[in-house]
Amino acid sequence: MHSRFPLRSRAARCGVCPAAILATVIVAAPARAQEAPAWPEPDGTLLLTQPFGRSEIALRLSRRVAGAIDGLTWNGVAFLADADPGDALQARVTLGPAPERRASEAGDGSGAQRLRSLRAGRSWAETVTRLRWGGPDGAPDIILHKRVGLGLPGLGNAVEVQTRFALAEPASAIRFEPLAAAVPADFTEAWRFDPATGALSRIDPAAGDRPQPVILALPEGSHAIGIWSPAPPEGDAAVPRAGFAIRSGPGATRLSCAFRVAQAAAGTHDFACYALVGSLADVRNALRSLTAPE
Repeated sequence: MHSRFPLRSRAARCGVCPAAILATVIVAAPARAQEAPAWPEPDGTLLLTQPFGRSEIALRLSRRVAGAIDGLTWNGVAFLADADPGDALQARVTLGPAPERRASEAGDGSGAQRLRSLRAGRSWAETVTRLRWGGPDGAPDIILHKRVGLGLPGLGNAVEVQTRFALAEPASAIRFEPLAAAVPADFTEAWRFDPATGALSRIDPAAGDRPQPVILALPEGSHAIGIWSPAPPEGDAAVPRAGFAIRSGPGATRLSCAFRVAQAAAGTHDFACYALVGSLADVRNALRSLTAPE
């Protein structure tokens, strides 16, 4: 199954096209196996920044986590936890249902050798990475082509994540997560956003995916992070729809935007997810803009 669809949202009307973006990622020449991609900073990091409100949003990509984002800050607050060595804003794949196996972009925090290429501009970065499986070896290779963009036209607080998962062989009961984030435990307030009304309602973090976007916020609402993905065209039942999850854990609360596929063919599978940051009001306004009727 090849999962590709145009954004039917305010983002699309602003000129955001995942097909074109992903084509750019694919044509980027990967580094040879013996070459290590060059990083702008001596410590093996890349910083992307975007002004927003009274501060700026800063994303830090790191060689340590194979090009995933291990730092996200705005207005003096960190939105990503570091409870585990592999904590990051990253992509993951889960095979199941039993025994469940997971591959991740960041792995265990020693991912420099899995990063095949890195390209970047002032507010975007493209990486090609081999995902790392947890547990015993022998799982099929999955190559991740990813583009991260900071800011959309009219939405400076959006972190755009376009992914292409390349499967070496077919897979059953697979869960693609283009965007998974470990958020500090201080973000205790969980919310659900209703695209039909633009309203927020409180929820309890629990296992399982929800069909509506979710938000985590500090108790006073000064800082929040939400996740969203555009819906596929109406009536296209063959294209998977995003599910959004909030799961509490030791030291961090896990956010994810995921797509479940019963039978995934060998080849490429494309998905788009967005993280929205700022105050709770900022995130709510961004979601209203992205889900507004055409």
